[in-house]
Amino acid sequence: MTGREAVYFDPETVTLLRETLDDAWACLSPDLQATMQKTALAERKSAARGERDRKRLRAAALDLAA
Repeated sequence: MTGREAVYFDPETVTLLRETLDDAWACLSPDLQATMQKTALAERKSAARGERDRKRLRAAALDLAA
């Protein structure tokens, strides 16, 4: 995947990704939440590469904040 190619997910995957993003966001301290955008976590490429495991998706999102 290069650049900003469109990636489409089925409704079940969208629900999984939304819930995982909310979970990852809740793990961040208020200070980190104040200094970064939630979309920055969402833009991790793990899901686009086929990852669907909730724990690994959350870990990938949180790696950005570390």
